[in-house]
Amino acid sequence: MKPEQSRDFTERLEKAALSLLKMEVFRKPDDLARRFGLPLPVVRYWWRHSDQETEPVDVSTLSPKQAKIIRRATQTLEGWEKVKRYRPECGAALNNGKRCKNSVAIRPPEGWNRGCLADRCRMHGGLARRERKKKVNDDE
Repeated sequence: MKPEQSRDFTERLEKAALSLLKMEVFRKPDDLARRFGLPLPVVRYWWRHSDQETEPVDVSTLSPKQAKIIRRATQTLEGWEKVKRYRPECGAALNNGKRCKNSVAIRPPEGWNRGCLADRCRMHGGLARRERKKKVNDDE
């Protein structure tokens, strides 16, 4: 998964989580995090940095639009997989000419501003704190 894709994925997760919290489908960020297996500090951070205004929705009288919003947000959050076998492969080139098949790493909560999933596994620099720099040839 490329860094841009990871950032987009994280933005979708954040938007879905905040919409469920604002509609009071889940009363607290902790409940939502436990239900979908998201890291607690990340969901708390998202909630703290939003306006924290809720608009309670009566489940018995949901409009079709509200039901669709809740369904889509739930599906998005269920798409988040903490399980390794559902994450993309690392793909780093190995010495034997093959590609690494390990799952990419999940970044710690403080690194989620760059995306929740790293682009490599733990052995190939998935949790590196610094950004990778491309080699520049100064032959000119």
